[in-house]
Amino acid sequence: MELIEATILAKDRQGWIDPVAGRYGARMRLLQSKRSQRRDEVLQIFEITVDRKLKDRLIRYLQNDPGISELVITNSSHGRLVGMIRAKGVIMRCIADSDCFLIEASNDPGEKIAWKVLGTDRSVRDLLSKLRKKGVDFEISEISEVKRKQMLTARQEWLLRSAYEKGYFDYPKKIRIGSLARMLQVSPPTLYESLRKTQKKLYDEHFGKVSPKRFEASLIWSEKS
Repeated sequence: MELIEATILAKDRQGWIDPVAGRYGARMRLLQSKRSQRRDEVLQIFEITVDRKLKDRLIRYLQNDPGISELVITNSSHGRLVGMIRAKGVIMRCIADSDCFLIEASNDPGEKIAWKVLGTDRSVRDLLSKLRKKGVDFEISEISEVKRKQMLTARQEWLLRSAYEKGYFDYPKKIRIGSLARMLQVSPPTLYESLRKTQKKLYDEHFGKVSPKRFEASLIWSEKS
């Protein structure tokens, strides 16, 4: 069964993202999402970059938005916010209900949100059908088939990309495994094991099979640096 990666351009006019982007000129990325047990709500991990002069006003707006039932900000520095949000949103709920996986959602200020999703041919078609039924105005900017043998899982790719962007692989490290795990809301052992398996896959593909002992030694060295 092949997987499909699709990028959908759309505005979620009933969610919190469009008002934040429009009113505050913010640039946003949704890094993870999952279905909430509460009706019509979705849990999301977000990263928002906004003019630092508008940051406090933006936080107050999010705290008072009736469509947001829970807001946790784990990092707030200069004009950047990282945290978790539980909120209503038509597009997010359609993605969750279609069994597609949200790889990332991002925007340029004033532009439509680019929702990059991963799913089977059936689940992507189901997503598009749900969006039409909800009256969402959207367009598909990219769609392609993903070969399993060349692919990390979407979650592995997300964790690896987050670790890379936050400076986990820099020397010296800009962030430690514990801080990164708290930011991504996973346990340190889970994050460490995921990165270990992901690096092993990449090493195998690039160099051929690597001996387990040699690989473990290189990873331990990386963690201590």
